[in-house]
Amino acid sequence: MIAKNLVAMLTLSCWINSNIQAQQINDGSLQCHQSKVQQKQVSKIAVANPAEDNYDVKKVILNLSLDNSSIDIKGEVTTVAKVVVPSMSQYVFELNDNLQIDSVLVNSQKLTAISLGNDIKSVSLPTPLLQNNLFRTQVFYKGSSTGTGIRNGQSQSWGTEVTYTLSEPYAAKDWWPCKQSLQDKIDTALLWITVPDTLKAGANGVLQQVTQLAGNKARYEWTNTTPIDYYLISIAVAPYVDYSYQVHFPNTNDSMLVQNYVYGDNAQTLPYWKQEIDSVKDMILYFSSLVGRYPFWKEKYGHCMAPLNGGMEHQTMTTLGNFGTVLTAHELFHHWFGDHVTCATWADIWLNEGFAAYGEYLFKEKFWSKAKADQHMLSKHNNVFSDMTGTVYVNDTTQVNRIFSTRLTYDKGAAVVHSLRFVVGNDSLFFAMLRSYQQQFANSTATIQQFKIHASQFLQQNLDTFFNQWIYEEGYPIFSASWNQTDSTIIIKMNQTATSGATTSFFQTPLELKLTSALKDTFVRVTLQATSVQTIYIHWKQTMTGMQIDPSNWLLNLDQGTIKDISLTDVKEIESKAIVAYPNPTTHSWNMTLPMGFHTHYLYDINGCLIKQLATSSNQFELDAQAYPNGVYYLKSMNQFSTTCIKLIKQ
Repeated sequence: MIAKNLVAMLTLSCWINSNIQAQQINDGSLQCHQSKVQQKQVSKIAVANPAEDNYDVKKVILNLSLDNSSIDIKGEVTTVAKVVVPSMSQYVFELNDNLQIDSVLVNSQKLTAISLGNDIKSVSLPTPLLQNNLFRTQVFYKGSSTGTGIRNGQSQSWGTEVTYTLSEPYAAKDWWPCKQSLQDKIDTALLWITVPDTLKAGANGVLQQVTQLAGNKARYEWTNTTPIDYYLISIAVAPYVDYSYQVHFPNTNDSMLVQNYVYGDNAQTLPYWKQEIDSVKDMILYFSSLVGRYPFWKEKYGHCMAPLNGGMEHQTMTTLGNFGTVLTAHELFHHWFGDHVTCATWADIWLNEGFAAYGEYLFKEKFWSKAKADQHMLSKHNNVFSDMTGTVYVNDTTQVNRIFSTRLTYDKGAAVVHSLRFVVGNDSLFFAMLRSYQQQFANSTATIQQFKIHASQFLQQNLDTFFNQWIYEEGYPIFSASWNQTDSTIIIKMNQTATSGATTSFFQTPLELKLTSALKDTFVRVTLQATSVQTIYIHWKQTMTGMQIDPSNWLLNLDQGTIKDISLTDVKEIESKAIVAYPNPTTHSWNMTLPMGFHTHYLYDINGCLIKQLATSSNQFELDAQAYPNGVYYLKSMNQFSTTCIKLIKQ
């Protein structure tokens, strides 16, 4: 339990570094992170130029030629868009400056594109286009990009050479003229990829046909008909073999295609990975049962192999370096969280990566074991605690490494989803909320704030404190506890502090405790209120031998341990006659009489949870009971000289 032991924190960072290589084949988050951070740092928050937001992209047609031996690319990209401002006098788009533009046509009229710097291009329109006008542009271009959006490499394991794209977050412009706006999903994308006929070209959507062309060429014609974000459009070219099968949805006549482009020039590749590829069927059905049917089932789910360290969740056609099942589960779960519903800004990347990383846990929990899933979550906690700073919310989206921080975006992100599941406390309700979220924001984008509002309304629970503590603030709670038992009453004194540098001083949260005995153990759920020390009372007939705090790692916290303290006494045994309450029992209120002087009063329920705090200076006051359910309560009154307590009964 490394992350739960403060003594071990000094050696944790070294432990993590020495184990990274061993984790790679199984750690989907780590590999996903590695595949996405190999971009130069760019100063980018929204679109590169505000004029790009003057139009809404409806359709793109990519008609490109390339092979698997270089990143040379040639072709044309057609964009159909609608003007969304009163008047648009220039068409602005993005394309890597190292790619040569041969010509640009706007509504079939040849015009000139000028460079504005930083890969931004502008075309002046002879007549401004008015609001709601549809227009059509064609950009003819060629060359080799200097960016990272298009790559060529050879698999170290299998020897296959591949040309492939990886655009997230800001690199689509490295291989096609585009508008890089998360919130402008493209309604339809056609990808026509011409390659030597010894190769295959994988892409998004459905393969409509393969057209044989002169010169031993073949054109792969893919059509994506569901809304897609710019960075999820992809192509991959290699000597692939197509290994496909159907998945049938239970109790329906519906089925979907799982299409895999596997290295074909090495006969050992497919047999090596076949079992893992076949298991994708079970993942699709299981994830569909949790968060709704796989959203692109009318098109496909697929994979293209490429020599990258990890994977990328390109819509309907994930790019993968290997078929490790945890990595595959991560990228598949993205198709709900990241593709079907996409983060509205890169600051909200938790909605993509935190949930996809939690998909790893869900996969292990279902198909491996609960123990292995919990160990997986503990490893994420370990990495989070290698540095106590930082928030899940991305405050600086100009840094690609910060957007895709393994520690904050992936691991803390997944841990926070796990905590939210615990706070909800009902799996049926939790996953129903996620299904509802998928329905409300289908084929669109969402912010963390929108997710919070949706979850709060669905669950009928205020989640402001949860999101402030775990998403927007820094730091973690530190727990310790002492306990004692008198007869069948367990008295627990919970202590909470916060880690150094924390921006929230107290974490209000439910907390799971494990009580142990020689005969059997039990788990109890308590709620921590806004106080650093809280006394909790639990009725348990077993003879208690010990206690563990958060034994299932539901929360990111540091555990300083628990001890038995025989000086802790049951509050029921120290009731004072210095306080008088009448009537008691009551149906409406108690009239309280106590010694003169200023007192602070704490009202607890039978479980020791603080439900009210007030201060008085008079020796008489009325305590309203109407808001509380029938039962037993305890009022503790304190001044500078003494502490007294009385049992109150509401009936």
